[in-house]
Amino acid sequence: MSDKRRVKCGVLGCGVIANEVYLPTLREKADLVATCDIVPERAKRSMELWGAKEWYASLDEMLRKSDIEAVFVLTGMGMHAAHAAKAARAGKHVLIQKPLATNMRDADVVYRAVKKAGVKALVEPNVQQDPLYKKAKSILEENAIGEVFWFRAGLGRGPPTWSEKTFFTKTAGGPLFDLGVYDIAALTFLLGPASKVSGFAKISIPERYIVPDEFFTEHLARKPYEPFWSRLGAAKPSQKIRMGAEDNTLTLLNMKNGSIGCVVANFVTPDGLRRDVGNMPHIEIYGREGALFIGGQAPLSVMTNKGDSRYHKPSGWYHVPREEIPAWNYYVASTEHFLDCIVNDREPIPNIEWGKHVSEIMIKSIQSARTGRSLKLSSTFH
Repeated sequence: MSDKRRVKCGVLGCGVIANEVYLPTLREKADLVATCDIVPERAKRSMELWGAKEWYASLDEMLRKSDIEAVFVLTGMGMHAAHAAKAARAGKHVLIQKPLATNMRDADVVYRAVKKAGVKALVEPNVQQDPLYKKAKSILEENAIGEVFWFRAGLGRGPPTWSEKTFFTKTAGGPLFDLGVYDIAALTFLLGPASKVSGFAKISIPERYIVPDEFFTEHLARKPYEPFWSRLGAAKPSQKIRMGAEDNTLTLLNMKNGSIGCVVANFVTPDGLRRDVGNMPHIEIYGREGALFIGGQAPLSVMTNKGDSRYHKPSGWYHVPREEIPAWNYYVASTEHFLDCIVNDREPIPNIEWGKHVSEIMIKSIQSARTGRSLKLSSTFH
């Protein structure tokens, strides 16, 4: 990031991911002006913890009163689009935590707002800068596995144990928008845009227990601040909730490059299954001449029948050495890239067109599951 100046930032949503990653990063990389949360105690405590100058209990007030250039939208999944659109209309650049939207009306509204305002909009997850996916894309572009025919991605896991509004309501969208978004983001980066989607989805476990919302607010108030995850693991879920969103999904995709495949995303798979049965890859891509695996026994593995490829091994798989895949934190990298784009007037790499396309895939997968019809996609990206 350029060191010419520090971008004046406000953070909307002072929950777990904000306090674990974004706020400490912004303290170092930007001018952290304001924190905002509908729970005033969280906004005020986050301000104190990370050295912001102001705190607010409403986005409208922060946009009206605070001298900020950019808003980090870190609220519940179902509210991202509405909050980002409001910030864009106020002339603020926006970094939007995944996903962009959980329904097409919101996706269209935020897209138009960003375009009309001419602000920068970075939509996460930022797979385009991840060394792992960049390496995978370079292997595909070298045609090491030939024409891509089909793919499989995702597996699922157990559910989160906190925040009903963030993960479990119909508005929030459930595991497809929480987990499947990573695989769909990666696949569209690696293989290009999709053209059609068919979805299967249901609620398999109607009731859950999570820790009460007050748990994180109370945790945040502790001094000194401690990482949340270890405390959450020791907490006893006691708040009974009902699933509003489908917790078990399968998305079938037709890609514009001619390949087809599926994405699994659910909250009904036992945690640790992929690891315990032998490090299953989380993405498999199969082509005319071989296959590419992401995850599993190595970060990246290639099997190719092309004898002229540097990845060809007559004995089988070539495992890309781990030292060739640098450690990477997408939250930090996205923040740095977003700030750099503002300072140097560049378009973010994971931009609003791509973010809308990823969201449309997920939205129409759920619509397809509910209607029993395959649906064409109207959005794309370049």
